[in-house]
Amino acid sequence: MTASARGEDRAASAWLERLTLGLLAFYLALSAYVLWRAAVLAPYSDEIDWIQHWRDLKANGDWTGYLLAPVNLHRLPWMFGLIALDIDNLGGTNIPLIVSGAFSVAAMAWMLAREAAWAAPPPLAAPAAAVAAMLALMAGIVLDAATPICVNYTHGTVCAVAAIVLAEGGVEDGLSWRRAAALLAAIIAALGDAAALAVWPVLAFGGLRRRDWTWLSAVLLLGAVFIGLYASGQGAQTASSTHSARQHPLTALHLSLNYLALPWVRLSLGWAWLGGLAIAAVGLAAVAFRGGPRASNAERIACGLILFTFGTAAMAGLGRSGQPDPLNVPLRYSVLLTPLHVGGLMLALPYAGQLWRKNRSFAQGVIAAALVLLAAQNTVMAVKVIEAGDMVRGAVAAFRDGRRSSEMTTLVYPDLARATRVYDRLDRDDLFQHELHLKPQARPR
Repeated sequence: MTASARGEDRAASAWLERLTLGLLAFYLALSAYVLWRAAVLAPYSDEIDWIQHWRDLKANGDWTGYLLAPVNLHRLPWMFGLIALDIDNLGGTNIPLIVSGAFSVAAMAWMLAREAAWAAPPPLAAPAAAVAAMLALMAGIVLDAATPICVNYTHGTVCAVAAIVLAEGGVEDGLSWRRAAALLAAIIAALGDAAALAVWPVLAFGGLRRRDWTWLSAVLLLGAVFIGLYASGQGAQTASSTHSARQHPLTALHLSLNYLALPWVRLSLGWAWLGGLAIAAVGLAAVAFRGGPRASNAERIACGLILFTFGTAAMAGLGRSGQPDPLNVPLRYSVLLTPLHVGGLMLALPYAGQLWRKNRSFAQGVIAAALVLLAAQNTVMAVKVIEAGDMVRGAVAAFRDGRRSSEMTTLVYPDLARATRVYDRLDRDDLFQHELHLKPQARPR
């Protein structure tokens, strides 16, 4: 392309660049506002048990047992460490957890935007990065960072993404400092959330596909040892989950397909599986035909991201098929869908580049429409997320004021008598006494 042609191309694209920057700035501001408005500082649900876990630490001083104790198949040392730091030094605020979640989501958005920009043809680098960041910062994902009991999903996902980028983004085969960092990131990921264990077969598949036997051997050996240690002492819970999946295989499959339709699954729980099935078919076909031994780093990373989400979908099907109302997949898993969405974007970018070269005006219109739709969707989602935060804060405040209702067993804690004892002691010890945006009229009556 000549210098004059490049100048004309840039001039014709100037409006799209301005739109991209404007919508991205709006999106980032909205995400920050959602984090602030949806944040819940009062402990509730699982965190009531975690506070008792901290009290046990104060009684026995067993830090290893405290940090590595299994919790519903998870091991959450980062969560428990931040809770101890918070209570011991800040008097119980949940702010360290929320900040760590916000940092995790922001770091994931940065990594994925960077990879999308590198995967895009030069004229599409900025829009591609913006779309990737928007996908990673949807209000439903920011909600995980704003909700202390869901922060572990952000911890696990950001480190799993880092492991895939590090493992597949280099040019060398075998072991290297970059690959060693990938293995370390994979270990750290699972210590944030058990769903991140899905990154190990993804790393192994990458080595197998490239016939990189040294790397494959390292992943299999270290992965087997780590997963074995991770699962030790959790045999009963693991057996219960797999037994439920064997007893209800169609439910497990249906659940996994609904999971793949997140965060839009709640539009129609009965038909969401069709969307999940379409996503699964397209994603598996993309991985089958792209990301081979001679593929670019971007292709390999994209395929790894897609496979990671598919792995977490399978784990959700195995682990939740025996739960009440299993097909109602929680929105908190949405962060685990981000790798799939951005991986699909990265694989589509070369085709977008071809469209740009054939009909630039049409391609610009499609990109602009996608950016506007993402911003509009997130605005609607933000309203719902903020309402959810208000509902939880109101329910907890009403409970602590002495009011009781049946919905509190869902919003606050299943055992209301136990919750009463925990909150009474928190009040005596002057812990977790602060909350944001609490409106008395929003409390349940």
